Amino acid sequence: MTVLVLLLGLLSLHIKANELSHPVLAEVCEVSPALVINKPISKLNEEDFSVEFCQTQRVQKIDPEKRLLWVKIILNLDSETTQSTQPLGVFISGKASSSFYINGHFVGSNGRPALHKENELPGAIDAAFPLKADLLKSQGNELIVLLSAHHGFLDLGSPIQNIFVGEYHNLTDKILRHYWPSMLPFGVLLLGSFYLLLVARINEFPIRAYLLPLMAALAASQLFLEIYRGLVAYLYPFHDWRLLLILICSFGFGLCLMVYVLSLINLKQRYKHLLFAYPLITFMVVFVAGFDVKNILALLLPVTLSLLYAAVAWHKGQKDMRFVFMMLLVFMAMILMNSYVFIDTVYYYCVAFLIFTLMAQQAFQIKQIRKLQLKDQARAAHLQQVIDQQTVKNSAAQIEIRSAGKIEWVKINEIAYCKGAGDYIELILLDGNIKLFHGSLATLSLRLPTIFLKTHRSYLVNTTLIESLERSSSGAGRLLLSHGFNVPVSRRILPKVKERLG
Repeated sequence: MTVLVLLLGLLSLHIKANELSHPVLAEVCEVSPALVINKPISKLNEEDFSVEFCQTQRVQKIDPEKRLLWVKIILNLDSETTQSTQPLGVFISGKASSSFYINGHFVGSNGRPALHKENELPGAIDAAFPLKADLLKSQGNELIVLLSAHHGFLDLGSPIQNIFVGEYHNLTDKILRHYWPSMLPFGVLLLGSFYLLLVARINEFPIRAYLLPLMAALAASQLFLEIYRGLVAYLYPFHDWRLLLILICSFGFGLCLMVYVLSLINLKQRYKHLLFAYPLITFMVVFVAGFDVKNILALLLPVTLSLLYAAVAWHKGQKDMRFVFMMLLVFMAMILMNSYVFIDTVYYYCVAFLIFTLMAQQAFQIKQIRKLQLKDQARAAHLQQVIDQQTVKNSAAQIEIRSAGKIEWVKINEIAYCKGAGDYIELILLDGNIKLFHGSLATLSLRLPTIFLKTHRSYLVNTTLIESLERSSSGAGRLLLSHGFNVPVSRRILPKVKERLG
């Protein structure tokens, strides 16, 4: 609970810092239906600010949703702006349709603001209009803006992000430059999602490993949605859908992360823990104000809970959770230290770092498990070989041979080696005699005990008779057997033969 309070406190400071970053004040008046009836909207002017219900607000607090507003901002240009040789422009970033007037002159419209939804034409989320030099003066410029927003469905804390005058430029280009540092992690996450999926598939990783490429795909999708504002000056109604999709990506990433961590823990009924935690997380994300804060909480709360679960598991003796705990701790520290630019840039570097370190840990664990499995298999094979050798020595084990219409029985411990010969297999006995087995070498190997080793595509050797192994310059080899026999060993099979004899 203490950690949660701390997180909420940091986020509230983040909100206040953003609010104070552009403390531009404006006089805001709501246009009444009666006023519009008496005078067309295009004819409303400065005198109409004498109507009731006008108030002074920060630009970021102006809310035109489901309303028609007149906004007056007094602009005093600094010396750098007035002396600039670059053309000036008026800019708006926000969820609204708008019309602009500067010192009594019409500048332009972004969509068409209106009192009612059916009459409004949605404007772009980011728009800029060039200004003639003779329209501006150094002090006391009156910027009048008519705003409305009837086509949105989300109630945002700051629908209007900024209204200002400055050197004229393409606003989407500036936004794209802001997101430019995130292009590298976007490529890493996009390619990483396919790579991690391929690695998990080829190496037959457990089901939980597929959560990592899914997390990478969700983070890449979220980053694309963030960058999209710098690529396209879309109409403001899409902004609600964009924010909602970003939140879904952040929420999905946090959910996948928590499921992944819980799957690593030796915890009974772990999904009951998930079913208890995530409704609480959802409730907090839904009811907190501000979409930036919602996005951070949708991720930070699952990370916090996952961190606590990892700490408890580590404390109870699950040593492999120490690495997970440390990675989550670093991830959270990077988030908190970079809260101002977290959603824009740092987030995606953090995500790429976390996902690939977790996948590396997953691969290491799988490698260790498979190494132990191979050791167990080798022990089992060796034990079976010893048992077979003892069985052959202590009994008169025989193999049935059907050839040329007759049945013979050959003692297994009298077979020196077997050699493929077309449709038959030659069984060379210790006394030099040869018996023919009708069938393939693969079929015969299934009927013989494990003391027989394949040394070549056409040879099976009784390993109890091996005296030495010679290797030729070509990379192949030859086994010398008792009773003067020798058989070839192919270059491809030689390493397996050496391992078996060792």
